[in-house]
Amino acid sequence: MNSNSGIETNEQSVRLSVLVPVVERHDDLREIHATLLPELEKIGLSYEVLFLVSAEFGTAFNQAVELHEANPSWVRTLRFARPVSEAAALATGFERAHGEIVITFPSYFDAAPSGLCQLVEALENGADMAFAQRVDRRDRPVKKLQANTFSWLSNLATGTNFRDVASGTRALYRELVSELPLYGDFHRFLPVLAHRVGFRVSEVSVQQDPRASAPTVYHPRVYLWRILDLLSVFFLSHFTRRPLRLFGAVGSAFGLAGALILAWLGVERLLGEPLAGRPVMVLGTLLLGLGVQTFTIGLLGELLLFFQARDVRDYRVAETYECAEPPLG
Repeated sequence: MNSNSGIETNEQSVRLSVLVPVVERHDDLREIHATLLPELEKIGLSYEVLFLVSAEFGTAFNQAVELHEANPSWVRTLRFARPVSEAAALATGFERAHGEIVITFPSYFDAAPSGLCQLVEALENGADMAFAQRVDRRDRPVKKLQANTFSWLSNLATGTNFRDVASGTRALYRELVSELPLYGDFHRFLPVLAHRVGFRVSEVSVQQDPRASAPTVYHPRVYLWRILDLLSVFFLSHFTRRPLRLFGAVGSAFGLAGALILAWLGVERLLGEPLAGRPVMVLGTLLLGLGVQTFTIGLLGELLLFFQARDVRDYRVAETYECAEPPLG
């Protein structure tokens, strides 16, 4: 690794950018910065630290400004005009980062900063993205269960085998983000989204910081949002190019169930059984109508992809070996 100090950095020479989004909760940013500096110096690349502060965190913004004033050569601070999501903050950070390598680091103690060297080494060894798998976690059993369940459901939805997808400590090449959807809460799924496109993703074991103190239980709406996010990722991973397979299968199941119910009632009517006062007839009609509508949604999705998204790629070319030009004459 190189031995360029962060003090000597400028926009042209910065090779490593550290993004610290402050959007949900935060510890003292001065302590975060103090723990980051020794590890960044060990990496040996010229660096910068960019604090991305959502509008509602006035104390954090003051701390970030204080750090900028004390270290104007490598600390930058950005405050949003209104509250933003972490995905929006990171998207802005990726746009404004100067380094070819970007590290995302939470604004609270989580994975130990000592693992940053390992993440950057993973990139140097061929990975496009590396993220920290927090080991020896001191969380309460309920928190561990939630994290393990989230990772298990994420792997189930995407077909991957990562152990700590929710980890916010990552290292990646900045160009990678241009090929990934970064909106809503999709920042939590960056490893699986990158893996889906074809990037090489490495999971690195990193000790959890002893000062980590994440909430044990969240607001019920948070769990609802996570479930919806998982459903979105499941759809993006399996049916982005084949929406009719999903909606067609679901619609066919509903339609078949409705058709069977109505056929059964039709046979009973031919045998003299009256249909008045039979709620099951309403159920059959609703299922048949729902099946037709769901199938139609999938068909419309296929038509939109055919006419509007022919050039949209959900894959990447890793390497090419071209034929040499034939000699003239």
